Amino acid sequence: MRNSLLNGAHWNSIEGENIMREIVIEVKDVMKQFPTGAFLHKKIQVLDEITFELEEGENLAIVGPNGSGKTTLLKILATIYLPDKGSVKIYDHDIFKDISKVRDMISFVSPALSFQKKLTLRETLKFFSGIQDSNIEDIYPFLEEIGLDQLMDERLEGFSEGQKAMTRLAIGMLKHPKILLLDEVTATLDVRRKEEVIDYIDKLDAKLDLTLGLIDHDPMVVDRLCHKILLLRRGGTILRFANVSDLFHEIPYRYDVKVYPRKPLKTKVLDSFGFPYEKLGDFVRFFTQSKKEVDEIHDKLFEKLEAEEIIEFSTSGLSLEDMYFFFLAKET
Repeated sequence: MRNSLLNGAHWNSIEGENIMREIVIEVKDVMKQFPTGAFLHKKIQVLDEITFELEEGENLAIVGPNGSGKTTLLKILATIYLPDKGSVKIYDHDIFKDISKVRDMISFVSPALSFQKKLTLRETLKFFSGIQDSNIEDIYPFLEEIGLDQLMDERLEGFSEGQKAMTRLAIGMLKHPKILLLDEVTATLDVRRKEEVIDYIDKLDAKLDLTLGLIDHDPMVVDRLCHKILLLRRGGTILRFANVSDLFHEIPYRYDVKVYPRKPLKTKVLDSFGFPYEKLGDFVRFFTQSKKEVDEIHDKLFEKLEAEEIIEFSTSGLSLEDMYFFFLAKET
């Protein structure tokens, strides 16, 4: 465990032992506005009184709809933006007073990072390692794990979007950060590549004791990598801040089965399935806790209905969008 300052730590009791956990990120009453309108005379509120803390050993997922201030908050943590009001401390360093120290500890990986497309991957990594005063060889294990080591002398203009995303992540890790901030790094990756990246970040986190702050729409990514989740409303206020596992357990289902029948199904028939459901016009959505229950619904569909009575049915797991709207509905 890193050395902790008494004024920047919490005491937690784990199995009867007192363990001091350093506060890595401390955000208090943060507000941020941006000018808008034809003459920039008006201001739009992007973040409004955001307050939370992240302790050593915890990783954070930031979730919310467009317009909720997710990327703005991540950029404030990265000191790209400064808040209009409130305070932010990184390892007890105030981002206003100690901005250079904070920047030394943080890497921000964003899809907005563009490259000189005529440069090769090797030339690009050498350029960024020179800026960051880091060693390009330190990133070779990551490049080998995801197969980019075979493309070191290829120009970036021929890279796929997924390969460019991995290049951005490699640049972010060149710096050996204490805090790695990831803005939808896995969004353009296929399932196999996404799994590889998650595995590598997970191993890196365990080895280096990183703190992760990420925006991602995939519940698998959040569940695998994050301990805490910050749900933001549109307009930049906090809907919920809690443990990821606690929020998932509050939701009474893990999978849903969508059924599109040719004719509206009667309530008596729907009740006979024995699962919670909602009906929106002719469309029916059943909610289940396990894949076994999903199979039961599939069996009952063809037991109670003829195949030609069903236009389409599909199954999907709990999404972060589902989670968001579930907790939003609980407020109303």
